[in-house]
Amino acid sequence: MDGNELLKRRGKGELVGLVQINDSAGHAYQSHGAIRLDNVKDEAKGNDVVYTQDAFVVPGDYTLSLVMFDSSNGDHNVAKRTLHVAPLRADPLADAWQDLPPVEFVPGGEAPDVWFMPALTSHLLLPLETRRPVHIDLLVNASPSETAETPRRNPISSPNLSIILPALKVLSQVQVRNGTLNLAVLDLSRRKVSFQQSDVRELDWPGLKTGLAEASPDIINVHALEQREQDAQFFVTEVNRRWSEPPNVVLGNGAHPDSAKSTRVLIVLSAPMSFASGADLHPIKAAKDPNQRIFYIRYRPTVPRPFPPPEPSPFERQRGAMGRGLPRPPAFAVQQDSLEGTLKPLDPRLFDVETPEQFRKALAVILSDISRM
Repeated sequence: MDGNELLKRRGKGELVGLVQINDSAGHAYQSHGAIRLDNVKDEAKGNDVVYTQDAFVVPGDYTLSLVMFDSSNGDHNVAKRTLHVAPLRADPLADAWQDLPPVEFVPGGEAPDVWFMPALTSHLLLPLETRRPVHIDLLVNASPSETAETPRRNPISSPNLSIILPALKVLSQVQVRNGTLNLAVLDLSRRKVSFQQSDVRELDWPGLKTGLAEASPDIINVHALEQREQDAQFFVTEVNRRWSEPPNVVLGNGAHPDSAKSTRVLIVLSAPMSFASGADLHPIKAAKDPNQRIFYIRYRPTVPRPFPPPEPSPFERQRGAMGRGLPRPPAFAVQQDSLEGTLKPLDPRLFDVETPEQFRKALAVILSDISRM
């Protein structure tokens, strides 16, 4: 809507946006948003007002209905569109969406909820069948990267979390049928484990969110700042401990299998991590074991803004004509990664990931490799 049109309607009531999506079976999914007309500012003049509603949809055919309604006088307009969502080509996880609803509207919110989306409780179908009991440690580095140009900031608002948390949510939904999935989230700035959960069946989001919130730059102690060259070695120590300890596999019936017959897997999830000059970057000193394997998913941020935007209102203003669209955000510069070198003695299988499709392919390869161990 042209901002001048919005100014003409300034007064009582609301401007309401209504969205309905019907799937091929006729099921309806609805959402809405509103802007108070008594709160319209003079700055609306010369701008466009755009209603945005993000949604997840599985492949299929849909009908989209849109209504804009002025509650003060009943003025409205209606539009209908058809929407075809094609399946992914050569999808490596074709059954993963099997149990999802056809449409899920993405809620707004603040970080970090806007990245984890706790209101979306549906689960992907990611079964993991193995010949032998398996112990999987998922080690997540949630710390912001540090460079000379961009010192570390609060991890809870870090661009890294906007990509790490969605990936973590997916990985936590892997159904380990014959073993255990344990999770540990690291705060390298304080050299501590911010959150951990054993035998993950449903990720404890409130506990993880609390752990992330405690990693505030306002409460970091002087000792931690003085010893920042040890941040990398804290990561090495945590990896080495999980690699060297006997696997603690718990089967579905609560039994502990013979550890000699079980396998151990370590999955590291991190954005590229660089450290200040003088950091101790000595690699891990551990022997290879045919019953153990390590995977490193290096997820590189590509845009500086999260998806979806964390504004609580779906209405936003943009300058210029509607046909011009939103400006493309600048891409991040390619970051150097110091963690890869510390893991090198364990011969990790490295996956460089920048898009959801690449992450999907990496996950499929990891599940396939584990199932053959």
